[in-house]
Amino acid sequence: MEEFGAGIVLLGVPAMIAVPLIVEGLKRLGLPVRYATLAAVLVTGGVAALAEAVRNWPALTPLVRVVFAALLVGFSASGVYSQARYHLGRRSADDAG
Repeated sequence: MEEFGAGIVLLGVPAMIAVPLIVEGLKRLGLPVRYATLAAVLVTGGVAALAEAVRNWPALTPLVRVVFAALLVGFSASGVYSQARYHLGRRSADDAG
């Protein structure tokens, strides 16, 4: 039980980082904002369940690692792309004026 006090960690990634990133990715995919809290609770449950599954069934680790990495890296790249597009578009509009 003492491990739970340190927070939920799945494959070295704390849930405090993973959950907001995944929920933001879901919102960008079209999840209505009014469901963001419910999505956060469900995603947290999923992350916690995967953390327990990996601990109890180590054979699942490669599959969980691939799925989790795809979510984190995919949504991170999407956010970086959006920010770059926003800032580059803003810069070219500033240069034109």
